[in-house]
Amino acid sequence: MSASVLEAPPTAARETVLSSPIPEQSPVVRELVMLLRQSSHYLLGMVGALALGFVSFPIFTRMFSVADYGLIDFAQKILLLATAVGKAGMQNSTLRFFDRNRFAQTQGAEQRYYSTMFFGTGAVALVLSAIFVLGVRVMPSSVVDAPLSAALILVSSLIVFRALQSVQLSFLRIEEKTKPYNYISLGGKALIMVAVLGMVAWIGASVRAYLSGMVIAEIGLCVLTCVPLFQRRLLHWKTIDWALLTTSLSFGVPLVLQELAGIILDTGDRTLVRAYLGDIALGHYSVAYGLASYVGTLLKVPLGLAILPIYMRIWRSEGREKTIEFLSIGMDAFALVSAGLFAVACVASQDAVVVLASAKYQAAAPLIPTLVAGLLIYSVQIFLTAGLVIKKDTRTMAFALGVSAVLNLALNCVLLPYMGMQGAAVATLLSYMCCTAILTRLSFRVLPLQVHPRSLAIYTGAAALVCVSIPLLGLHASLGSLFLKSTLAIVFYAALVYAFDPRFRDLIRKAQMKLYGHTEVNVAVAN
Repeated sequence: MSASVLEAPPTAARETVLSSPIPEQSPVVRELVMLLRQSSHYLLGMVGALALGFVSFPIFTRMFSVADYGLIDFAQKILLLATAVGKAGMQNSTLRFFDRNRFAQTQGAEQRYYSTMFFGTGAVALVLSAIFVLGVRVMPSSVVDAPLSAALILVSSLIVFRALQSVQLSFLRIEEKTKPYNYISLGGKALIMVAVLGMVAWIGASVRAYLSGMVIAEIGLCVLTCVPLFQRRLLHWKTIDWALLTTSLSFGVPLVLQELAGIILDTGDRTLVRAYLGDIALGHYSVAYGLASYVGTLLKVPLGLAILPIYMRIWRSEGREKTIEFLSIGMDAFALVSAGLFAVACVASQDAVVVLASAKYQAAAPLIPTLVAGLLIYSVQIFLTAGLVIKKDTRTMAFALGVSAVLNLALNCVLLPYMGMQGAAVATLLSYMCCTAILTRLSFRVLPLQVHPRSLAIYTGAAALVCVSIPLLGLHASLGSLFLKSTLAIVFYAALVYAFDPRFRDLIRKAQMKLYGHTEVNVAVAN
C-alpha cells in the first residue's frame, strides 16, 4: 500500500483500498510466495517428524547403553553410504527429467518415465545390496568386528527399499504434492518408533531389536506407497525406456560421487571417533551430532525440498536475472534465520542434552554449538549450487564435496588425539566452511548471487551478543530453562537485528502495511 493511502483519513483510505486494483505480483514475488508456501508445508511435516524425534530420542537414549546407541548410529551411517551408491543418483534424475508437457503430448511417455525411474533404481540397488553383503562377510574382523558385521547384514535389505523410497518421494516432490510427502515421512518415523518399541518389548533392548524394528517398518512403508503408483497405472516393467535409463544414469552417477562425498563429509568422523576414542565417545558424539542436526534439518530440509522445482521453473520461464534475484533474496533470509538458530543452539545446548538425552550424555553438550555452526554453513549450498544444477555440472559439485571430505578425515586424524571429541566437531566446521567456499567460487561463475556483507555482519554480531549475554542469567539445566533460554535468545536476537539492520526494519514495516491494508479492506467490506 502506498504512503498516500496510509496518510489519508480513515474513510478516504477505505475508499482508496476498495477502488484501487490489487497490484499484480511480479514473477519473482509469486515464486517466493510459492517457495514460502511449499516450504511451510514441508516444514509442518518436518516439525511433526522432529516432534516424533523428541519423543523417541529421550526414550532410546535412556533405553540403550551409550555404547549400543553409538553402534546403532554408526551402522545407520554406513547403511546411508551404501544406499547412496545403490540409488545411483536416480532420485536426482527423477527430478531433472520430469516433463509434464511431454507427458501430455506423447502417449505412453508418462508411464515410461515412472517405470524407468522406479524399476531401474530397484534393479541397480538390488545388485549393490548383494555386493554390500558379500563385502561385509569377506572383511577382516580388524576392520568390521562381529557386532558391526551382524548389524550391517541385518539392515542390508534396506539398500533396495530406501532406494525405491527415495524415487517415490522424488515423484511427490516433482509433482509438488507436499501433503502426501509429509504423510509418508511422518508415517515412516512413527512406524519405526512403534516397531522398535515392539521389538524391544519382545526380545529386549539391544542393537538387534532396534535395527530389526527399523527394517520391518521401512519395508512395510515402501510396499504401501507403491500401491498408488500401480493404481494410477504408472508402473509396468515392460515399459522401461532404456534410452532414458541410460541418460538418467549418466546424469545421476556423478551425483553419487557428490552424495558419497557429502555423506563421508557428514559421517566420516564417526569411524575415526570410534577408532581413536572408543564406543563410549562415539555414543556421546552421536548424540551431539543428532541434536545439532535437528537444528540444521529444521531449516535446510523444507527449503531444500521445495526450492529446486521452483528455481528450475523460473530459469525456464523468466530467465537468468529473475533466477538470481529469487535465490539472492532466499539466501539472505536463510542467513538471517541461521544466525538466530545458532544463537539458540549455543545458549540451550546443555539444557537440551540433559532434558532430551539424560545427564549421562552431558559430555556431548560442548560439541553442539560447533557442529550447529558447521551444519548451518553447509546448508547454504541449497542456494549456492543452483547454477551448477541448472548447467548439469554435477562433477564440479562432486569435486567440492570430495575435497572437503578428504579434508575432514585428515583434520580428524590430526585433531582427535589432541582435542578429543571437540577435535571432530572442529574438523566438521572447518571442512564445511571449505566446502561452502569452493561451491561459492565455482557456482558464482555460472550464477552470481547477490551477497550483503553488512547484513551478514549484523546477523553474526547479534548472534554473538546473544551467545554471550544469555548464559549470564545462570539458569540451571531443566525443561523450563530450555524453553526460557530459547525464547529469550530469539527475542533478543530479533531486537538486535531490528535495531541495526534497516533492511529488516523495512521488511517488518512492509509486513505491517500489508496487514494494515487487509484490515482496512475487511473493515470497509463490513461497513
